[in-house]
Amino acid sequence: MSTIAVTLTEEQLNKVIEAYHTIQVFLSKALSPNELYNSEFLNGLRASKENIRRGDVKEVDSFSDFIS
Repeated sequence: MSTIAVTLTEEQLNKVIEAYHTIQVFLSKALSPNELYNSEFLNGLRASKENIRRGDVKEVDSFSDFIS
C-alpha cells in the first residue's frame, strides 16, 4: 500500500468535517447501531453507559490523569 500526502486549506478541512458530520447524522437516522458498529464496540459502549449510570467514573484534568 502506498502513502500519499494531502494538503487542505482550513476552509477545505472544515468542509470535509462538515460532510463527515452530515454522513454521520444520516447514518445514525437510517441505520440501527447494530448495523453501524461491530459487536465488540457495542459491548464497550454498553459497559461505558453502565459505568456512567453507576457513577463509576473519574473526571480527568490532564492526559496523564487519563492514562493512569
